[in-house]
Amino acid sequence: MAVSLRTCAELLAAERVRHHVDLEEHVIRVVLVTREYRNLRDEKLAILQVAVPDEGRRCRVTIERAFAVGADAAATCLELCRAAADTPTVGVEFDADFDNLRMVVETVVEDGDLSRRQLISMVDALKEAAEIWHAVLGGTCLGVGAGRPRAAS
Repeated sequence: MAVSLRTCAELLAAERVRHHVDLEEHVIRVVLVTREYRNLRDEKLAILQVAVPDEGRRCRVTIERAFAVGADAAATCLELCRAAADTPTVGVEFDADFDNLRMVVETVVEDGDLSRRQLISMVDALKEAAEIWHAVLGGTCLGVGAGRPRAAS
């Protein structure tokens, strides 16, 4: 059974997670305050997007433009791929069009329903990974100021 944005919005509301449904973009936005992670605007906020691609057969939660690539895109991507390998369910995608990195958690919901617990776990996993990955990249988002990723070993 496919999942809809409406269903996701209802699940978030049931957990008292503030959100905004953007019908034009076909996403739900959730803004979460973070402890250490700073977005590309140097704010302690993670802006998550919930989408239901493939006619609702998947639920995808992302932080778009989570990190800039910095001076050495390959090294930054490598560091985040290593971090992703140590972070169950969370992946990283390079967006060459915008020269930044996206964090992503996905689940398939083809033959079942998406539960409230699954969606909240996806949101929580992404927020926690942003905090951890921020530290991996030297404590900056790389898009603001002088942060640089550690050299690949």
